[in-house]
Amino acid sequence: MAKFNPVSKAVLAELTAVLPPDQISTAEAERQLRAQDMSQHDAHLSEVVVWPSNSQQVADVLRIAHENHIPVTPWGAGSSLEGNSIPLFGGITLSLERMNQIVALHADDFQVTVQPGIGYKDLNKALGPHGLFFAPDPGANASIGGMLGNNAAGSRTVKYGATKDNILAMEVVLADGRLIQVGSRSVKQSAGYDLLHLFVGSEGTLGIVTQATLKLVPLPDVMSGVVANFTSVESAITAVVDLRASGLDIAALEFVDAATADLLSREEGVDWGDNPTLLMEVHAAHAETAELDLALVQEICAAHGAIRFQATTDTAERQKMWR
Repeated sequence: MAKFNPVSKAVLAELTAVLPPDQISTAEAERQLRAQDMSQHDAHLSEVVVWPSNSQQVADVLRIAHENHIPVTPWGAGSSLEGNSIPLFGGITLSLERMNQIVALHADDFQVTVQPGIGYKDLNKALGPHGLFFAPDPGANASIGGMLGNNAAGSRTVKYGATKDNILAMEVVLADGRLIQVGSRSVKQSAGYDLLHLFVGSEGTLGIVTQATLKLVPLPDVMSGVVANFTSVESAITAVVDLRASGLDIAALEFVDAATADLLSREEGVDWGDNPTLLMEVHAAHAETAELDLALVQEICAAHGAIRFQATTDTAERQKMWR
């Protein structure tokens, strides 16, 4: 096991020299709030929490930690189920919660540059009026930095891929405080090593992302939600194969097994019974196209023995389906 030094008074003095007083705390309440994510892993307290507000402050904190051999654990939204934001060895919790701004929107290029602390749902609210959205959808309002650290995926991966497929460039601070740029805003590039994707999914072990340029896609005019219940896993899965082969614009797809469907029916009030269930999101450019697409989805599901089919183009109803 790695051996680290504790955060001494001298180190606290160094941190205080590079951060304003309201960006550093040793209060137990603050440390407790960031001692555990949404996973079942045991909580661990860090010795100090810092809230940098820019890349240089992140670099200064990591430089001080490196020089004093003190562990640093990045913190985003705490929504992870992986345990990677738990400060297992104490040290410094580096919270990116205050680095939550949109740096630049390049709407004509379908790109946006953001700080890592912004939640993807908050980002999409800001992008909506521009007719754009960031496609990966892991569920909880994960921060962009956390999504990059985990290479987060979700129901829309079937069409848009995981986070790694939607990132163009990043600014990263290495463990010794050096600030580097990886990737490029140019979509078509093949020069040099692909360092960008080395950092995506590294869970903060190789460096801390302080800025990211993301790919965006146009908001579809119509987003339909579908729930289909089947009598068996086999019939649901063969329906998926035919749905994907049909040419339909299936943007999100989730399979729920019988046991989980039964649990959700009892605990969340959904009307799925104990049947294997498919949840889908279908995108279309026009209402007429959406109507035709939903008819084809229903036809394919029926051909594979679907015992119940629900579909809606209403935003509130669709979101309720996916709650």
